[in-house]
Amino acid sequence: MTGASGFLGREATRQLRAAGASVHATSRGRGNLPGTTTHRAGSAAAVGQVIARVRPQLVVHLAAPVSLDRDPARLPELWSGIFDTTDAVARACLDEDTRLIVAGTCEEYGDGPAPFTEDQAPRPVSPYSTAKAAATHWTICLARSRGLRATVVRPFLTYGPGQATGRLVPTAIDAALSGRPFPMTDGQQTRELNHVSDIVRGVLAARAPAAIGRIVNIGGGRELSVRAIVALVFAACGADTDLVQLGALPRRGGEADRFVGDHTLARNLLRHAPRVPLEEGLAQTIAAWRSCAQD
Repeated sequence: MTGASGFLGREATRQLRAAGASVHATSRGRGNLPGTTTHRAGSAAAVGQVIARVRPQLVVHLAAPVSLDRDPARLPELWSGIFDTTDAVARACLDEDTRLIVAGTCEEYGDGPAPFTEDQAPRPVSPYSTAKAAATHWTICLARSRGLRATVVRPFLTYGPGQATGRLVPTAIDAALSGRPFPMTDGQQTRELNHVSDIVRGVLAARAPAAIGRIVNIGGGRELSVRAIVALVFAACGADTDLVQLGALPRRGGEADRFVGDHTLARNLLRHAPRVPLEEGLAQTIAAWRSCAQD
């Protein structure tokens, strides 16, 4: 697994270990990753060398730099960390005939029409989503032209215990529990939210043989307005909703009014559907946040 130290990676390690799997992980030198046999790999080529040496049954490629920055100057840096690394992982899996799951992103759909389906053209709006879209289509190209046994999954918006601030739910929780004002946009735009355990179950379900050569959306959580999501967070935290400052911030350029996926393919092909209700997931996430704050 690449990206085992990340938000999805930690949950994927937990689920794989619970299923009896032995998990090998690559690391850029942050020490041993809990629950894994950790291999140092400071470059895309080194990751490929680890795959050739370990010869795993399955590679789950989650590692990628993440940026919401719209600055075109970021493209070379993100291209290297996303496209070049995915290419190296894919080529190593091709050489070893290893099953591969690559994590794309729902942001590849950009400002396209929602609900997003796997067969619609990507419309990336940032260097990050552009590099991700290129990596997705290169992986599928290798699957169709060279026989790479690969699937690309596109996880939709995810929340849950252990997620760092910078995303909507943990940032709102932090403000609510700290009693700080929470400036936000008008909040009319809608999003689907998915618990991290549900997303990872879907990602791992994509190892099914029927998914080889396919792009599959992973999600299916409730669609709510951003203002409704924030209101749920503040209510669950017992915080004063007057702290929420609707309309205090402008929307980002290219931000979609509606950002939700069509998850028919995942239901039919992978038999995957979410299990964790939003209210239950938020309660878990808030409890974990409070526990960390006390530590």
